Amino acid sequence: MKPMRQMVCALLAVTLLIPAAAASPGSGNPLWDVQGHWAQKEIQEAVAAGWVDGYPDGSFQPEKTITRAEFTKLLLDAIHLTPDSETVAWMTETATTKDGRYSEKKYVPILNDMDGHWLTTQGWTDAALYSGMVVPDDYNGKNFRPEKEIARYEIALMTDRALGLVYPANQYAGEDLPFADNGEILDWMKGYVHEAVQAGILEGYPDNTFRPNQTSTRAEAVVMIQRMLHEMEQGLNPSGITVIAWYREKVDLLFDEVQILEERRTTDQIRLQIVDNMIYANLRDIYDLLQQMMVDNNSPNAGDGMLNWWPIEQKSESFVPNISNYFSYSYRMGDQEYTWKTRLESFSVPARSLYGEIMVPVCDLTHPNKEPGEGWQAGWDGNTNTLTLYLPFQKPLFVGS
Repeated sequence: MKPMRQMVCALLAVTLLIPAAAASPGSGNPLWDVQGHWAQKEIQEAVAAGWVDGYPDGSFQPEKTITRAEFTKLLLDAIHLTPDSETVAWMTETATTKDGRYSEKKYVPILNDMDGHWLTTQGWTDAALYSGMVVPDDYNGKNFRPEKEIARYEIALMTDRALGLVYPANQYAGEDLPFADNGEILDWMKGYVHEAVQAGILEGYPDNTFRPNQTSTRAEAVVMIQRMLHEMEQGLNPSGITVIAWYREKVDLLFDEVQILEERRTTDQIRLQIVDNMIYANLRDIYDLLQQMMVDNNSPNAGDGMLNWWPIEQKSESFVPNISNYFSYSYRMGDQEYTWKTRLESFSVPARSLYGEIMVPVCDLTHPNKEPGEGWQAGWDGNTNTLTLYLPFQKPLFVGS
């Protein structure tokens, strides 16, 4: 599904603290109080994009502080994870979490203090929970306290999650940061602050402090979300690349006979992104295309399996029913090693997140593979700008009854 930008309808009168979708430049009621403001450009761009609006009196109130609920709604709207989006529906349907050390269960997140709140009645709470932008265990007693003014450290946490930076953030947990007030930043948050600063979303102050507990204004929130979007959307939809999907499957027949199903198909169904000479491909697009090619080639395994979403870890796992053993493998792209541990195919970061979708690295243009390999190691022909993705369907040898 290609991302769709949704215009927000007028909100309930009781939620006056949230923009009421009435005042926008060109509507005859301009945002008069952002003229000459330091964040004027970013605010006007956000209003034009449709994920924030002004108040009914034509103001924006850029210096007004913003609550957790307000920031959550703005963030989700900006990255297209609206309550009615297809991506959120998929996340909700397939959400998975750990159940003990080795087993899994359906992920059913709960916040104890959100019943009746406008964020819940309008569907934003579920969108935040099932997308993983909000994790109940991050809040004392699983109480979100939605009307509490949001702090800078919380913005670091949520924007990192929007960018898919949970894994790298956890690698820096507890490590000291180069800020004079490093001691005021909780150890488990330090990795998230590190990643947010590295991504250019938040910055330190001239006195070399980070001020993690300082609240943010509406203008500051818009600017930080705009910076996050700039990081998220760079290198989107590169032109001039031909993508070939190479499907191959070995089917065991009776009497030890084997049939090979195989097809190479030029496709525009896989969204691509190029960042720092790395080509990323949308994991769900890859999975959906593989399933489609299996159906088209009359595979007896067509329809088996499901691509699950893990909101807390921000990873996807593909599995086939009745398979009882796991296998793992790793590969290198440039200087980075990627490791998979799975029933069939799973990918945990390093990856990118694009509107809640996982973008997996498939080709390092500084160290390209001429021929494609397993694990989404795409083949690259620089003469024709052709990317070939090998999409094998394989089951482990031992299949349970």
